[in-house]
Amino acid sequence: MASTELPRRLVLGSSAAAALGGMLTGFGTGRMSSPREATAVNADGYLPFYGKHQRGILDAQQTHAVFAGWDLHWRAGSKKDQLRALLQMLTDDAARLASGRGVLADTEPEMAQPPCQLSLTAGVGQALLDVAGHGHIGTMPEFPGDQLQERYGQSDLLIQFCAQDPTVLHHAVRAVSKNLRGLATRRFAQTGFIQPAEHGFRNLFGQLDGINNPAGQLREAAVFGSGQDSWIEHGTTLALRRFEMDLDGWDAVDRAGRDYALGRRQSDGAPLSGQQVDDPVDVHAANELGLPKIAANAHVALARPASGEEVIHRRGYNFAGETSGLLFASYQRDPATSFIPLQHRLAAADALNTWLKPVGSGLYAILPGVREGCYLGQTWLEAV
Repeated sequence: MASTELPRRLVLGSSAAAALGGMLTGFGTGRMSSPREATAVNADGYLPFYGKHQRGILDAQQTHAVFAGWDLHWRAGSKKDQLRALLQMLTDDAARLASGRGVLADTEPEMAQPPCQLSLTAGVGQALLDVAGHGHIGTMPEFPGDQLQERYGQSDLLIQFCAQDPTVLHHAVRAVSKNLRGLATRRFAQTGFIQPAEHGFRNLFGQLDGINNPAGQLREAAVFGSGQDSWIEHGTTLALRRFEMDLDGWDAVDRAGRDYALGRRQSDGAPLSGQQVDDPVDVHAANELGLPKIAANAHVALARPASGEEVIHRRGYNFAGETSGLLFASYQRDPATSFIPLQHRLAAADALNTWLKPVGSGLYAILPGVREGCYLGQTWLEAV
């Protein structure tokens, strides 16, 4: 049973105390900081926090990331009011950190100062959409081959932290985590890294990953839609999957076998049906013997969008440690018509499945961006 006693941290004073305290005294719409405070630092190297979309989605991909998930604690009273207070606090924390300042009561504010394109991108699971009484994205289905671990499963709240500097990044994760103590339990913190290339990045199989992402207006339409065909205007969804890689098994595969499984050359990322990395994937191309250049179960053959509805924007990261693999992260306006059917195809027949083990999975509604003087999720929570 959830305790109704306020955590000692809230009594001692912090940004969480400011938010929760405001809620308890009837402070409903909650401007967490003045516009001047929120934009005190706005030099090169800092991504502007305010805007119609959250940062960390369409921005150039940073080299370091942490995907952190929390499950909320509820106390007596309105869950919606408690959620509002938490988002007010989170907005203030994110605005400060993105501009190079520590959060309120930060014990290491100096660690927030270096400009490194820090972004925080917040999303919620279907359980919190139900608390708000508005919005539907559903939950991630289980796919064939899944060996999911609870510690990497669906959480109530998800924040994607990204930066060019891992020290600033991990300070931001810790600062936000400290302010959420007593309000939520952290389920996971999945750390990732990449080295961006001209086209995508190299995953730990040595392959170029994220080559065929949409660009320009096509990307914005695939991610955010028109407002009527996404869960909320200026919002999107995030599909997060954790794949462990059998790197020892992959070591035993020769170069031809690797290229066959992917449908692209490991050397330069070009499809086996073409010569350049940006050549279109032609699943009908045949070799001199009349055989398909790209196998029907090659990864690129199955990952090709079957229609415009299936276009997604991939923003994944490598991870390494006791196990190694890929944090697959994709943004799309409607997962039911894009990511989920695409993942069903891959789970059923992808040649790469021999060396991949899915152990984590979650689906999140990414909140719209925020204007100065407002808080993340305000248009959502006030929709009903």
